[in-house]
Amino acid sequence: MSNLRRPRRRQQRAIDTRQRILDSAGALFVADSYEGTSVSDLITAARTSKGAFYRHFPGGKLEVASAIMEDTLSMDGLQKQRIMLQELVDIGMILAHRISRESALQAALMLSFHGTAPETYGTPWPDWIVFNTGQLTEARRRGELKPFVDLEEQAHQVAGAWAGLVLISNTLDRHMGNVEARVSRMYRNLVTAIAVPELLPEIDFSVDRGKNLYAAFLEGASDPDLPPGEPADELPDQDEAPEELEEPSEHAGELLD
Repeated sequence: MSNLRRPRRRQQRAIDTRQRILDSAGALFVADSYEGTSVSDLITAARTSKGAFYRHFPGGKLEVASAIMEDTLSMDGLQKQRIMLQELVDIGMILAHRISRESALQAALMLSFHGTAPETYGTPWPDWIVFNTGQLTEARRRGELKPFVDLEEQAHQVAGAWAGLVLISNTLDRHMGNVEARVSRMYRNLVTAIAVPELLPEIDFSVDRGKNLYAAFLEGASDPDLPPGEPADELPDQDEAPEELEEPSEHAGELLD
């Protein structure tokens, strides 16, 4: 019976290794900057091998940064709501909760404002603006918005207000502990300005809104294939094969170390 789980556990080990690299990279990018972090630093911090690193990220540090950026605009934790403006609030509160705890997400925010981000490792802002526009368009269809609201302009303002508030809060406070409370107040002010008044008492702006939604998501995403308490990475994985089997191509090291 244990052999039937072996492929699943090996896959989970590979997932864990990749995530460990991203988490370590996020912490280093925040502490030492993208430019100040080398591939050797990433390998050491992630407690992995050179071969395993390049198996996941053949393009080196640039590909790690790209992966961090791609993971930024995650809909994890977002649930369908009767009121579309509630969903607009929810995704911002979920991300506020996560960025106060996840170094990779903090790094993504910093990287996203680099002047060359769109041409190199990417930036999440266009996607978030498109997503916000879609939510506001549906909110208008449901009769939730005041007539004056310009959907595209409002979508830009939501993304800009969220990012600016998080950056300023972290800069002034030197920590992310106040982010959720400040983002909650931001959404209350923003939605009060654009929503029809009778809708406001039904929208939840609570500070713990993002935390509760994301916790429910994580609980639902737990692995049903493994018995409780059994680690997912007991068995050897191809990830940790000897380095001579994992060496990158002759060009991989040129891409950014």
